[in-house]
Amino acid sequence: PDAHRDTRLAHKLDNGHYLVCQEVDGSVREYDADGKVVWDYPVPMFGKEAKGGHGPEAFGNSTFSALRLENGNTLLTTGNGHSVLEVTPEKEIVWKIEQNDLPGITLAWVTTLQILPNGNYIIGNCHAGPGQPILVEVEPKTKKVVWQLDGFEQFGNDVSNTLVVKP
Repeated sequence: PDAHRDTRLAHKLDNGHYLVCQEVDGSVREYDADGKVVWDYPVPMFGKEAKGGHGPEAFGNSTFSALRLENGNTLLTTGNGHSVLEVTPEKEIVWKIEQNDLPGITLAWVTTLQILPNGNYIIGNCHAGPGQPILVEVEPKTKKVVWQLDGFEQFGNDVSNTLVVKP
């Protein structure tokens, strides 16, 4: 067991189940109310070797956050895999943003996810270093960046958990 990394973010689903990111295992799991695993998605390594570290140079499958979409698919972060994936219940990847897909932005340890009322995604980008945003808002259909928070000077390099709230 690893008290720091065993379980990251968990969300209660409309069906009463829980969607849980288990970072050390590199898996997103759905648990029923009795704690039984009813769905398990091992985050892929895409044929790459694990590489230590926290920044853009690292690589792994240390998932941090997952959300169930209205269409039944799951949106998840790959942590040090530098990406966001949308996967079907059958575990097929149908959408993704990878490390260098957003112009001028390098994704590092991709942590939090949030779906805004307008349908855009807020993506947490931890350990990316100076000159890189800690939060990015993306329009999912076009993958266009519509807003970003460049907070390295104020917050440093390790903002892992965020929640954007309406004032």
